[in-house]
Amino acid sequence: MRQITGLLMAFVLSVAVGGSVSAQGYDEGAIRRAFQSVLHRDPNPVELRRYRILMEENGWREADVRRDLSGRTDYQRYSSGARGLQPNTVVRRAYQDILGRNPDPEGLRTYRSKMINEGWTEQDVREALRQSPEYASTDRRSASADRIIQRAYRDILHREPDPSGLETYRRNIIENGWDEHDVRQALLKSSEKRQTGQTIGDAQAADIVRRAYLSVLNREPDENGMRDYKLRVVRDHWSEQDVVRALRNSDEYRNTHR
Repeated sequence: MRQITGLLMAFVLSVAVGGSVSAQGYDEGAIRRAFQSVLHRDPNPVELRRYRILMEENGWREADVRRDLSGRTDYQRYSSGARGLQPNTVVRRAYQDILGRNPDPEGLRTYRSKMINEGWTEQDVREALRQSPEYASTDRRSASADRIIQRAYRDILHREPDPSGLETYRRNIIENGWDEHDVRQALLKSSEKRQTGQTIGDAQAADIVRRAYLSVLNREPDENGMRDYKLRVVRDHWSEQDVVRALRNSDEYRNTHR
């Protein structure tokens, strides 16, 4: 009887703060509070579904959602002082991942303006592309998911995805709102990675960034570039090839290779 009373009290308290609790313990209010606290907005339906599944299947709590939102570079805003963020690079990478092509001039100009003038994040750009008619077909969505999964596997496990992994992560991307960050985090926590992987330290990350700059731009990295790409290497587990690819998409590289 006491256990039932306790469960009822938990339900009442959750509803009182605007949440809803499922049989599996999913608290919508916790997700909304985390978004308001970290991003100062409500989650969209895709984001709500993503974190609902993480709470139901992985036992996440509100603190886990907050921590994840705080650590995601794809939610970083250009207008918040992150001046090392390169909108052109972000837009090109989003187009390549979502639509499988480089952006047309109008698309690049439009989304670059939204990042600089309206505070859009990489996640906002990607979500807008996923809402476009060009992305609507099943084949297009599957191909986009597969590109993201294949790159994550190559960078983190240094192999191609097996059929089971490809199918699982493809479903999570298409149906459950996952993106590259989520696939990478899942692979980093896999038993395969734990058995073979090593954590990259600050000095090793700096070496990766420096080599990439020297090979692509033929110069030492500037302070902002070193800071931002080191963060990508350490937090988002970018490989040296990821940094090289980003630098080759930079305005500086394009201006010197016309």
